[in-house]
Amino acid sequence: MKKAASKAFVGIVLAVLAIVTLLPVIWVLISSLKTRKEMMTLPWGLPEVFQWENYTKAWEKADFQILMKNSICITAVSLVFMILLSSMMAFAITRYHVRARKLVLMYMLVGQTISTGMITFPIVILLRKLGLDGGLAGLILTYIAGGLPFAVFVMQGFFAGIPYELYEAAEMDGATELDLYRKVAIPLAKPSLATVLLYQFMWVWNEFILAFTVISKKENRTIIVGLYSVVNGNLQTDYVTAFAGAVIVCVPIVLIYLIFQKYLIEGLVAGAVKG
Repeated sequence: MKKAASKAFVGIVLAVLAIVTLLPVIWVLISSLKTRKEMMTLPWGLPEVFQWENYTKAWEKADFQILMKNSICITAVSLVFMILLSSMMAFAITRYHVRARKLVLMYMLVGQTISTGMITFPIVILLRKLGLDGGLAGLILTYIAGGLPFAVFVMQGFFAGIPYELYEAAEMDGATELDLYRKVAIPLAKPSLATVLLYQFMWVWNEFILAFTVISKKENRTIIVGLYSVVNGNLQTDYVTAFAGAVIVCVPIVLIYLIFQKYLIEGLVAGAVKG
């Protein structure tokens, strides 16, 4: 009886959380398909006719073609170097039993607790002295450096769980250290890599403060900064078009999640337990 009541309670709590989480998303999606009049008169109702042209209008007004290209470029390059560097660091920390391992991990953990607002202006000043302010390169370097602590922390936990006998067996077959990294550690670490990739993709794609502060040239803006600028400028009170733009921004995140979702829980659990 107690178990049944407990399960029912958990089910109710999860249902409430799901409703609270999904309701704003569903409302934005439905609102993006309304006319401006329906948005004012029927804020919670369904549109009489789905206004798919709102997405075309948002794409054209926000110049999403350029913004999307910038965001894809920044995100792709940042993730490639972030995954490469963090996996190498995590492999080295666990493979060679670095004496300062705990100190390095503590440094990585502290790096995750520092808010973006605290370091934004120092980063801008540093990039300006290096001649990298205003362009994509400076923002990409900032994202790579900012994403390393989380990536290394997650992946070292997974690498630490790889049996050392696998490395020894590969070495007996003539494997070099690079072979151990490429052919032993990386294939076994796919769940961890997918977890890092998904979380860092969501962070880089949605990040606003650094992108808004570092990028000064309009043609280099990311999609999230471009959407903000349009909503506060050209669109003014045209909320349906703004909502359509918000949906467009979310589409890549949903696609990436659907592709890597099967690795997400496995990677998080492995990193938490084995670390």
